[in-house]
Amino acid sequence: MTDPALSATQPLCRICGGPASAMYVAREMMFGRRDAFPYFQCGDCGCLQIADVPADLGRYYPNNYYSFNPGRKRVRPLRRFLRAARARFAVERKGLLGRVLFWQKKPDPLLVMYGDLGVKLTDRLLDVGGGGGGHVWQLREAGFTRALAIDRFIDRDVEVDGTILARKMDVFGIEGEFDIIAFHHSFEHMDRQRDTLVRCRALLARGGRVLIRVPTVTSEAWERYRENWVGVDAPRHLYLHSHESLRRLAAAAGFRIERLWCDSEILQFWGSEQYRRDIPLDDEKSYGRGLDKSIFTAEQIADFRRRAAQLNAEMRGDAICALMVPDGAGV
Repeated sequence: MTDPALSATQPLCRICGGPASAMYVAREMMFGRRDAFPYFQCGDCGCLQIADVPADLGRYYPNNYYSFNPGRKRVRPLRRFLRAARARFAVERKGLLGRVLFWQKKPDPLLVMYGDLGVKLTDRLLDVGGGGGGHVWQLREAGFTRALAIDRFIDRDVEVDGTILARKMDVFGIEGEFDIIAFHHSFEHMDRQRDTLVRCRALLARGGRVLIRVPTVTSEAWERYRENWVGVDAPRHLYLHSHESLRRLAAAAGFRIERLWCDSEILQFWGSEQYRRDIPLDDEKSYGRGLDKSIFTAEQIADFRRRAAQLNAEMRGDAICALMVPDGAGV
């Protein structure tokens, strides 16, 4: 709900310095704690941001937080070989066997995205906020040899078969050069937004790029649901960018956005509708646990799917991907 009393404080935007145009109170609803947190939206750049970053933010990342589970599964050698062939085709678009398997069953959309962006299997890829290394494990299975995740919230480094998948650190602690630095729905969790991008610029190899995937308030879902929008994810999401605020932030850190597109999914609808009805994502009645006990019909879910695709095409989906390159002008 909007809180009129808070609007009198007029906090300043931490992205552009503009004044707050509206304030909201959002609740923690992933796990159903229902703790309330004030957010404000900048009147200039449109960025929605938490009013005060909780000092105890770590307690909202319990051990069962979804990204901490690496999701590694051992499979038989033949199946592993076939999966790898399909994944390599998704990225490099080479190989007859991979082509056949690809058209029979599509691999993870992120691998297809990497292929569209010209990412190579030999690229040094840093997955920032990558939890327990689940995405990196998938990349290793696909043939990437130099992918690494970092996450300051994991308990310890994650090592499998003598190879480090994820390190307990952030971008300010990592050293080296990287061809791709990716934030797959992790950048919105980070407080030092400009500093983080400036550090990424220093870590990029020549020709390197930054890929950021985040929720966005330049969306129908935010306009429809406001504080019940699942994308707010209080208090873990500290910044919910507009298209404009992300462009301004990129420029302030010495980047330009080379490409911007939407990749939102149906969670924007079913998650937000549940929050309106006080149903957490982790609830037994949540669609996340299956359709049977949920409040939705199969027809509603199909409609959500159609609407999400339409909004993406219109650049009105609630999640965006931004491919950033150094602008050459310095910081």
